[in-house]
Amino acid sequence: MTAELEAILAYHQASKHNFKTYAPGPHHLDISIKPDSFLNYHGTRLLNLDIWSDEQIKAEVFPTYEQAFSPEKLKPSKLNMESISRLFFDSFAISAWKKANGTKWPLRVNPSSGNLHPTEVYLLSGPVKGFLNNPSVCHYAPLPHALELRAEFSPTTWELLSSGFPEGTFFVGLTSIFWRVSWKYGLRAFRYAQHDIGHAINALTFAAAELGWKISLLAEMGTEEIATLLGISGERGPEKQEPACLLAVYPAGKNCTTGRISSGAISAFKNLSWEGTPNSLSPKHVEWVGIEKAASAAQKKETDYLEKKDESNLGMQALSYLKTNISRSRPDIETVPLRSVIRGRRSAIEMNNSAYMEKETFYAMLQKTLPENNPIFNSLAFGPFTRLLIFVNRVKDLLPGLYIFLRKPKEKEKFKAAIRSDFLWEKPENCPSDLEFYMLMEETLYEFAAQLSCAQRKAADACFTACMLSEFEEPLNRFGAWIYPYLFWECGILGQLLYLEAEANGLRGCGIGCFFDDPLHETIGLKGLEYQDLYHFAVGYPLQEIGVITLPAYEE
Repeated sequence: MTAELEAILAYHQASKHNFKTYAPGPHHLDISIKPDSFLNYHGTRLLNLDIWSDEQIKAEVFPTYEQAFSPEKLKPSKLNMESISRLFFDSFAISAWKKANGTKWPLRVNPSSGNLHPTEVYLLSGPVKGFLNNPSVCHYAPLPHALELRAEFSPTTWELLSSGFPEGTFFVGLTSIFWRVSWKYGLRAFRYAQHDIGHAINALTFAAAELGWKISLLAEMGTEEIATLLGISGERGPEKQEPACLLAVYPAGKNCTTGRISSGAISAFKNLSWEGTPNSLSPKHVEWVGIEKAASAAQKKETDYLEKKDESNLGMQALSYLKTNISRSRPDIETVPLRSVIRGRRSAIEMNNSAYMEKETFYAMLQKTLPENNPIFNSLAFGPFTRLLIFVNRVKDLLPGLYIFLRKPKEKEKFKAAIRSDFLWEKPENCPSDLEFYMLMEETLYEFAAQLSCAQRKAADACFTACMLSEFEEPLNRFGAWIYPYLFWECGILGQLLYLEAEANGLRGCGIGCFFDDPLHETIGLKGLEYQDLYHFAVGYPLQEIGVITLPAYEE
């Protein structure tokens, strides 16, 4: 076992919550050092983007939410200021302001644990007529909804950068500032930051689909390569940005076959002149050594995927075994506008424990999480690794109990052997034939669902609560420690999909990062590290917030 893998496993075990004790965290929240949730580069040129009012968004009926799952059928938008503005407005911008008891705070399109937003976003693009005169690297600033111009580079370098990609391609880079989350959540924050990356990836995916674009994860890029391209190499200290991933955005009707950017282009970035100084986020900090060790261990080399690609059957090729039609008819939501769903997404604070969802809606939501022919999962260059253990609480014509939903082909017997032998494994009579969905236990488990999710009532009051069980030991041994964040990204990608599925169907979702890891494993009989519980997600009908006023995102 490598030192990096030992460090990742040590972090994973140390960051678990258990019934007897929580993972290490702050003893109290020191509001005086709460990190600023907006990073800005002072001294850069600010490129203001177009803004849409709530009334304008409500007036847009096309594309519909269902059309997001077939972006190749939409006419690709031209790459210009309006399309770039729309992409960022519908993926990372402020979605609304909330006000209560004299306090005002912003919400964003992409969800975040505790609304703390560790994820930062960058644009790498060639010239854009009337907007970017030269190839540029920009940092996205959601508060003013603008791009901060950090560097310009030569057309020759852009040709190297975009070589092998479809015409009209540009790139979006994501980074994490762990301090933003560790301030509140301590050691477990490294996990939550990775969930946020997954949510951000899928927020970008849906916003791109609206424009007739697709995204692909540049899976062969190394951590330091990404840092070089984004201008954050050499950052130090608790407020440093940790490179996460680089994504290609391109017209949906074209193929993106390359997995990385040429080394020649990356070398040219080492000599760029970078503009702007980042603002200080906190006057002082608390150091979490365990997070630093995990982040260091998870650094990815540029050759990792290339070396493992041929021997792995975990890539997208493996998905061809799935025989699923993602366009199962749902007349009730076929006309729901995509932008209204994207920008209307909220996390449920409390849920109505007397409301039931239709079984057709429930099954259709599960079906949408299958990867086959689903462009929403185009960013899963590895995997899928995750299946859903579901507490069904309130679904019409479906008995309350514990269920399992398998998202990969031919995995039933393997997973069945890994858990308790006394489970039922009964497929409900009304379950569609193409869904691997089985009842394990028929019992009312509302309170136990909440208990496992750190006693959060929404897990009990929801129509269903899903626990995301990921393959763990095998991918770590196959790929190395760098795959650890990716396992959480996949869970975040699934969570974002469930958020939007809930919103489109008149429900509401909520990601739950606080749960008791090993007690859940023990409940279903999982031993060792073959599978691990990495994320919980609740879907139900929200209760109205009392005493909270909602204000427009950019009213000024």
